[in-house]
Amino acid sequence: MPTYDEIIRALKQRKPQRVYLLAGDEPLFIDQIASFAAKEFIPEEERDFNQSILYGAEVTARTILLEALRFPMMGTHVLVLVREAQQVRDLDTIAAHLDELPESTCLILCYKKKADKRKALYKAISERGGFYESTKMYDSKLPDFIIKSFAARHLEIDPRTAHLMADSTGNDLEKILNEVEKIALALSQQGQRTVTPEVIEYYIGVSKEYNNFELLTALIRRDAARAFRIALYFAADERNHPIQMTLSTLFGFFSNLMAVYYLPQPNERTIADLLKVQPFVARDYETARRSYSAAQVFAIIHQLRLIDAYSKGVDANIPTSQLYSELVSRILAA
Repeated sequence: MPTYDEIIRALKQRKPQRVYLLAGDEPLFIDQIASFAAKEFIPEEERDFNQSILYGAEVTARTILLEALRFPMMGTHVLVLVREAQQVRDLDTIAAHLDELPESTCLILCYKKKADKRKALYKAISERGGFYESTKMYDSKLPDFIIKSFAARHLEIDPRTAHLMADSTGNDLEKILNEVEKIALALSQQGQRTVTPEVIEYYIGVSKEYNNFELLTALIRRDAARAFRIALYFAADERNHPIQMTLSTLFGFFSNLMAVYYLPQPNERTIADLLKVQPFVARDYETARRSYSAAQVFAIIHQLRLIDAYSKGVDANIPTSQLYSELVSRILAA
């Protein structure tokens, strides 16, 4: 299975596979490969003859094959790019004709959902080394993605500020890149090269003092006064602070924390190696390990599941606005 970088490199070198199936539930990387291919693979002066961009809702497998089976005119390659290929009803019938594609063809199928691995097309393209799976990024990887996205624009952001931004954007990578572009443009006009918490607060709207990251920090340190203050702030603005995002953040942290108790010698280094996190994040886990016993963490995870059920109306007798404070209370009392 080729990686993102390997596909981009093959397109740059004009040595791609004859067919790629780009599939998965993260559209960003699929769109990026498609955009790169459309802009870079076929020279501009040849695109009218040798490049076809099709849309799944408008074509059939036969249309795609007619384009993919032709030979280049005044060039070396033909690119057939099918966007939203999951909308082609008879797409699977292409599988029987893959060996007929000329060596000069590069057929890219952008399939924006998980591939059905029982289908003939998936099996045929996988056997030829052309299947790429674009999966959702884990929340724990978002800060690194944000840091690298700013670095690509010659801007610096420290890990804690990246976590603050990730807390606001969630794992919508397209939204993250849009915010990065917005901030990069603004800072370039100001001659500033560092993305601070104040910048994130101003341009994205997340409070540097009242956010899920700060709530988690307060709970880790058992700072009840601060934790309840943040909970009340969230309750007063449920629309911008949905409890599901808060629960997701806390559940992810405390679930990982359970694994830490099984380390023979838990410390910041071993925790960072186990969880594949930044050193400062490992420090938070070490602090939490000292603040809560394994039994307490087990009880906290149980309480998080209960609050999640209440938030969805299951056996609920607590108003939604009170769930935030109830959540904090149950964690600290575990």
